[in-house]
Amino acid sequence: MAGPVRRNIAHLTPAERQAFIDALLQADLHAFPGGVSYWDKQDEIHQSTHNHGGNSFLPWHRELCNRFEALLQQSNPDVALHYWDWTQDPRAASDGQGGTVDLSSSTLFGTMNGMVDGPLAALHNGGVLAGSREQTGNPADPPQSVQRNAGAGAPGISSDASIIGSADALPRAQQWEAFRNELEGWHGSAHGYVGGDIGGQHQAFEDPFVFLLHSNVDRLFAMWQAQPGQEWRLDPDQVYGDQSGTTGQGSILDPMQPWNGTVQFGSPIDPWVGASPSIESKNCRHPSVVRPPCYDTLPLTVEQVSPAVGDPIRFLDVIEHLPTARALRLRVRGCTEVTATASVTAPFTVLSASVTSPHPAGFETTELLVWVLYTPGAAGSSDSGTLTVTITETGDVFTVPVTATVVANPTVATSLVLDRSGSMSATSGLLGKTRMDVLHDSAPLFVALLDDNDAIGVVRFDTDAAEAAPVTDAGPMIGGAGRLAASTAVTGTLTNPNGLTAIGDGLESAAAQLAPIAMDYDHIATVVFTDGHETADKTIAAAASSVHSRVFAIGLGTADQLNPGALSDIANGTGGYLLLTGNPGADDQLLLQKYFAQVLAGATNAAIVVDPDGFVPVGGKVVVPFLLTAADIRADVLVLGEAARALRVELIAPDGSTASPVEVVDEAYRVLRVAGQAGEWQAVMSVDDRQLDNWITELRKRLADRKRGGQLFERIVMGIKANGVPFTLSVQARSALRLGVALSQGSRLPGAPAKLTATLTDSGIPLSSAAVSAVVTGPSGGQAVMPLSGQEPGVFAVSIPTAESGVYRVLVRASGADLRGTGFTREELRTFAVWARGDEAPPLVIDPRPRPGHDLDGCAFLLCLLENDGVRRLLERNKIDPDRVAACVKSACR
Repeated sequence: MAGPVRRNIAHLTPAERQAFIDALLQADLHAFPGGVSYWDKQDEIHQSTHNHGGNSFLPWHRELCNRFEALLQQSNPDVALHYWDWTQDPRAASDGQGGTVDLSSSTLFGTMNGMVDGPLAALHNGGVLAGSREQTGNPADPPQSVQRNAGAGAPGISSDASIIGSADALPRAQQWEAFRNELEGWHGSAHGYVGGDIGGQHQAFEDPFVFLLHSNVDRLFAMWQAQPGQEWRLDPDQVYGDQSGTTGQGSILDPMQPWNGTVQFGSPIDPWVGASPSIESKNCRHPSVVRPPCYDTLPLTVEQVSPAVGDPIRFLDVIEHLPTARALRLRVRGCTEVTATASVTAPFTVLSASVTSPHPAGFETTELLVWVLYTPGAAGSSDSGTLTVTITETGDVFTVPVTATVVANPTVATSLVLDRSGSMSATSGLLGKTRMDVLHDSAPLFVALLDDNDAIGVVRFDTDAAEAAPVTDAGPMIGGAGRLAASTAVTGTLTNPNGLTAIGDGLESAAAQLAPIAMDYDHIATVVFTDGHETADKTIAAAASSVHSRVFAIGLGTADQLNPGALSDIANGTGGYLLLTGNPGADDQLLLQKYFAQVLAGATNAAIVVDPDGFVPVGGKVVVPFLLTAADIRADVLVLGEAARALRVELIAPDGSTASPVEVVDEAYRVLRVAGQAGEWQAVMSVDDRQLDNWITELRKRLADRKRGGQLFERIVMGIKANGVPFTLSVQARSALRLGVALSQGSRLPGAPAKLTATLTDSGIPLSSAAVSAVVTGPSGGQAVMPLSGQEPGVFAVSIPTAESGVYRVLVRASGADLRGTGFTREELRTFAVWARGDEAPPLVIDPRPRPGHDLDGCAFLLCLLENDGVRRLLERNKIDPDRVAACVKSACR
C-alpha cells in the first residue's frame, strides 16, 4: 500500500482518531529553524500567499496538504491527513458501522459553536490577548483564540457524485475549469458553514479542522481524476485542459509559493529564503502534484491489457525443446497492491501460483504480469490449454486460452570475411607464427561449432574482394561438406604481399553472397576478420548501405593500427559487436579462438556458461565444474590452447554418469557436444603423454630456425613440466537463459567513460536477483572488478572509466538462480578502445586502382603543395628548405 490511506475521520476507531489528534499536537511542539512550529507555519503560509479563485486553487492546496501530512508523519508514520465528509453534520457523523460519532466532542476536535475546547485548545491562547500573535505580531505565538459558529444540521452541500460529474458533459478541454469552479464554490460553502475563524480567508488555518475540510476538497479532486475511462486526468500534460499553459499569479505554470522562495504578501518566510536547500520550484503540472494521494473512496480496478480480451496467449512458432514464457498483462489502477492467484492446464505451467502487483506510490497505474511457462516438444507439434486468474481484492476472474505451435531450431547463414592484405604476414605474438598462421588456427573453430543446418561461406579481401567458398549448409559435425569447404577456404587464405585493406569491398562481397539465400535461413550474419585500418576503397562507410545482416568483427591489433571506429559503428548498428585483441601477445591465438567461438554464440543466440583458464599437470587431473539449468537444452564444451590435442577430456553428468559426446579434435581445440541436463557437471582433464610428445616434437621443429629458438623451446617445456599443459575451457549452451551485453561510447577519446549495460532473462522473463559484475582489463594489463547495479528488472549497468589509451577487455559475469531455483553462471566478453584520434574521421582512402582519365599526377600534386605558403612555413619551422624539396621533386619527375 502507498503509505497510510486518508479516510473519513468519523470512520476511524477511537484509537486512530486519538493518534491523529496527538500528531496535530506534536506538530505544535516541533519547529522550523526560525522558531515557528510546524502547526503555526501553516497559518503563516496561508497568510503569505493567495490561491483562491484561480486555476492553482486545487493543486496548490494539494501540495499544502501533502506537506503538512509529511510533517505529521514525522511523529507518527501511520497517521494520514484524514477528511471530514462535508455532506454530514460533524456533530452526528456516520461512523460507517450503523452508528454516529460527535467530532465536536471535547475529547476530539472541540465544540462547533464557541471557542475550541478539549485537547486542541492547546493550539490557541484561551482568548487572552497578551502573548498572542495578534499582540506580538510574531507567527510563532498562538492566536488569541479559535472560534467556530456552525449552523444547525448538515451543511447542505451537493453529493460527491454531483460535484465530480458536474463538468462531464463539456468538451474535455473545458472540463477542468468548470469542475474546479464547482468544487471551489462548495468549498467556500463548507468554510461558511463552520463559521468563526475558519470562515475567514486569512485566519482559517488557525483551526485544525480546516485540514479535515481541505483533505475532503482534495479527495473530491482525486476522485474526479480517478474516474474510470478518464485516464487523461492523471496526465500532467492533459489534466488542466485548455488552462494547462496559463501563466501569472494563481496560474497552472506559476511556481508554487512560498516553497519557491517567494510570497505574494510580505517577505519570504523561513525556511524558504535566500539560497536555502529547502527551496523547491515546481508548478501545478509537476507529477508529485498531479498524482492523487490515497483516499478510501478511490476506485480499485484491474483490467486485461494483453492479449486483448477474447484472444489467446500465443506461443507462436516457438523453438523446439527450448523453454519459453508468455505473460498475461493486467493493468491495476488504485492505491493498493492486488494479488492474483493463477492456474493453467498442462502441459503449460505458471511461474508463480500467486503474484502481487508492484507497490504504488499513491493512486497510480501499475502492471501485473502472470507468466505462463512452456517447454515445447518436437518441431511440428502443438498444444493448447486455459489460464485462469482470480484477483483476491476485487473478485475479478480472467479466463484466457493458451495455444502453442513449435518449429525447428532457427538456422543462421554466415559469411566469413577474411583479411589477406600484406600486413597479415607480420609476426604475431606467438612464437614462429604470422598473423595469417594465427587466423588459420583460430577461424576453423567457428566452422566446427555450426549446427548441421546452419550455412557457411567465405570471402577474402585485400585491395579487392573475392568469394573463396559459397554459402553452403554446414552438414554433419564430422565430415559435413559445407564445413570442409569453408575450412579449406580458411586454411587456403594466403597473404597478398602487395594487398591493401578494403574492408568495404569485403562487406559488399559478403552481402552479395548472402542475398540469394537470405530467405532460406532464419538469420544471416557477417563475420569480419582484419588486422589493419582501411587503406583502399571501398570503405566501410561506402559499403554500409549494402549490409543487411548482423555484423560481427574481430580485430587483431591495437586501436591505432585498426582505427576501428567505422567497423565498431556498423557492428553495433546491426546488432553485432567488435572484439579487439590489443597489442600482440602470446595469447593472440587463444583470444581469437575465444572471439570466434563467442561471435558464433552471438550469431546463434547461444549462451556462454563459463570460461576458466588453468593448467593440467602431467600425470595428474584437473576437474572443472560447471552448471547447466533446465533452460539449457544443449552444451558445447570447448577446450582451447596450442596443445589442446594433448588433453583428454571426460564429461561427468549431474547423475554421475559419463557422457558420450560428439567430439571434434583439431590441433588447437577440442569440441564436445552433449544434451543438456540440469545440475552440476564436471569436465575431468588429463594429459595424453603420446600426444604431448608429438606436440613437443613439432614445437622443436617450428622453433629450430628462430634466433634463440632452443632457449625458447626449453623454457616452454620446463613450464609444462612445472605447471602443466595450459588450457581454456569454455562451455556454451543452447539456452533460454540469456545474458545480453552492450557497450556504448559517447566519445572514443581517452578519459571518456564507456557505458556497460547487461540484460538477463530466462525464457524471456527478466531476472533481477542475480549478481552481475565486470572484470575490466586495461591496456597495460591492470584489472578492476566492477559490480553492475540494477536499473530495472533484469537490466544492470555501470560506467567504465578510461584513464589510458588502448584496448579494454570487459568480461561480464552473472550468477544466481533461474526461474526454477537452479543455480547458473553466464559470461560474455567485450572490448572497446579509446585513442588520441578516436573521434576523428577515418583517414583519407585513395583507390589505388587505375581509372581512365582520373589518374593521380603525383608530381603536380607535390609541386602544388610546395607553392602553398602554409606548407612552406611548416617546412621552414622544421628546418627544411622548401625550395630544395621542390628541386628534388622536379628532378625526380623529369
